[in-house]
Amino acid sequence: MDRQRLYRTLGILALLVGTWVAAAPFSRPLPGGAPFSFEATPEVNCRSPLVGSFRGDRPVAEVYVAPRPQVGDRTMEITIDCGGRARFRLSFGAGMALAGLVVLVASRGSFGSLSR
Repeated sequence: MDRQRLYRTLGILALLVGTWVAAAPFSRPLPGGAPFSFEATPEVNCRSPLVGSFRGDRPVAEVYVAPRPQVGDRTMEITIDCGGRARFRLSFGAGMALAGLVVLVASRGSFGSLSR
């Protein structure tokens, strides 16, 4: 595989992964116990970083108060802030997509004289 083809492949990969990181919804683990379901993974779903970065994304979840819950234990509602993680994912994903775009443009030969 020649160098230009490798750069083009890496650029496309970085562009796709960066777009996915910046746009896909994500989940966060719940502090203080599992939600009111013994089969579910203790996590709360956040919206897309494109939405959560600019609007207050604060989902509410029901968690157990006790660290090792039993059926019938008390629960409480807790609010999870997804804004900080959404801003990080948006900036990291946008940076990765931008780097992939730069590599794609450079691999086409536009900046070929700069790499020598």
